[in-house]
Amino acid sequence: MEGGLVRIPESFLKKLKLQYGDKVIFTEDPKGNVIIANSSLDVLPTLECGFWGIGPKVGIEDEHDIVRFVSEFRKEREG
Repeated sequence: MEGGLVRIPESFLKKLKLQYGDKVIFTEDPKGNVIIANSSLDVLPTLECGFWGIGPKVGIEDEHDIVRFVSEFRKEREG
C-alpha cells in the first residue's frame, strides 16, 4: 500500500501477535524465503533468522549494533 504499508491477513496478525499500526521486519533466508516478524519482539532473536548466526562474526551483539550495521549498510549502498 502507499507509504510502505502492507495489509497482513488476520490469521497472521494473530500468529505474530500484531495490532493495527505495529511494525514488522522482513528478512530473507539463504534459500530466498521471505520471513516476516513482529518488530516489537526482542530484536536480536527476531533478526537472528535473517542474520543466520553471522551476527557475532560481523560485530552484532545487541540492538544498538543492529542500528549501526543498518545505517552503515545504507550509507555504502547510497554511495
